[in-house]
Amino acid sequence: MLQVLKTQLGQSMASMRQLLQKPIKVDEKGNFKLGTSQRSERKQARNESRQRLRQIRSDLFALLGQHPSSRRLMRHLAMVERTLQAEGIEGFEALPVRFIEKALGELERVVWDWSPSGLAELRSRMAVIVKNRPRPVLAAPGADTAPAALPAAADSDFSLNVKADVSEATHAEFEAMERSWAGFMPKPVPAAEEAVAA
Repeated sequence: MLQVLKTQLGQSMASMRQLLQKPIKVDEKGNFKLGTSQRSERKQARNESRQRLRQIRSDLFALLGQHPSSRRLMRHLAMVERTLQAEGIEGFEALPVRFIEKALGELERVVWDWSPSGLAELRSRMAVIVKNRPRPVLAAPGADTAPAALPAAADSDFSLNVKADVSEATHAEFEAMERSWAGFMPKPVPAAEEAVAA
């Protein structure tokens, strides 16, 4: 019985010690509240950031893993994947804005379902970078160095300015990739069938 009392007393003392170590905060009404320390808040923020990065990398890996040649055909998106893997969010955000803009165009052309939270967050981050970061303007020597204003339509839909890189692929590779993303093969055009039959 004495041992049980000592154990309970020891647990009570440990609980009281933890309670007394928590910082006390005063809210706007002047009421006292037990809060969390800045150290534990920073640790929790780091853990959440790591979890989001893990989810982005996982969803992007799954997307690009749907077809063997997707990384070859979507080079900018594949480079974003490699940069996230090697350098994290900071390395990704340091990429040139034109590069991120092209990767965003590739991502939006491929993804129809934005329910994976990692892909949605990646798209959001890319869109913010493209919209907010200034683009370098290459001007001829002696030309006016003021950047040209974008048309009003470009502000609402920046994908109009995205130029896709074209790389060669066989027709069979294209059809296989299209089947893997859309889930079905499009029906041939009737005029094409008649031309083949003739």
